[in-house]
Amino acid sequence: MLRQSRSDIIQLLPNGCFSETIPKAKQFYEDERRLLAYDQVEYFCASILKDISVLHHQSDVHLLPDVTKEAMAGLIFAASRIGELKELQYIRCMFVERYGLQFDKDCVDLRRGNVVGDEIVKILDTKLPEDEITNIVMELSRKHQSNITSSAYGFSK
Repeated sequence: MLRQSRSDIIQLLPNGCFSETIPKAKQFYEDERRLLAYDQVEYFCASILKDISVLHHQSDVHLLPDVTKEAMAGLIFAASRIGELKELQYIRCMFVERYGLQFDKDCVDLRRGNVVGDEIVKILDTKLPEDEITNIVMELSRKHQSNITSSAYGFSK
């Protein structure tokens, strides 16, 4: 999907179809974030699998290794924001059953003392930075030698 979005934007740029690139650049950004989120989820799962025996024997979340707690917190946070991964909902329910609702709420709501990693929070932040779309279009333009400048399309840097 990323390759297709990138290709669509690149094809539109030489033809001066800047207004048509904006929705495609937004989609590109969202797809890129989703892919990064999936990579993080995979990393969290691998981290948890390393300590699965600890999880099996320890029912107090505070006594778990910090790396494991952060991975669990990241999966809970991701589950609350990535609805299409139903397996995450199942994992989240298992964590709630084993470690309590308070840990879940702290992670989902990013309450004080939560151990959700900054990277997953940043990746799943739903606010699109104002200049990010412009940067995507300009970067693709530079990479593919379309002579487009910010001023030509009313960009302000």
